[in-house]
Amino acid sequence: MVINEEMKSVIENSAFLTIVTMCPDGSPHPIIVGSGEVEGDHVSVGVYAMKVTSENLKKNDCAMLLAAQKVEGGAKGCRFTGSARVSDGKFIFTATKAEALI
Repeated sequence: MVINEEMKSVIENSAFLTIVTMCPDGSPHPIIVGSGEVEGDHVSVGVYAMKVTSENLKKNDCAMLLAAQKVEGGAKGCRFTGSARVSDGKFIFTATKAEALI
């Protein structure tokens, strides 16, 4: 498993998550979304207005997800690399690499 229990807690307790996909010209496309649900190494987020994100994923499924949470005495954060897809009104990210940031 890539996402451990501490990282799961950071994701599920973050007020916002940042999702980054790649545009056809190679530039990053970051968006901020609400909280996510974690099941194993999969994070799902409801799709609202992710038109560019959805189009990017049709061409290249590489994605990153960043999560941060304020905690007593500071903050915790994580960066995840993996792949993503949009299905049944949800953005579904699968982590293949995880890094603690803070």
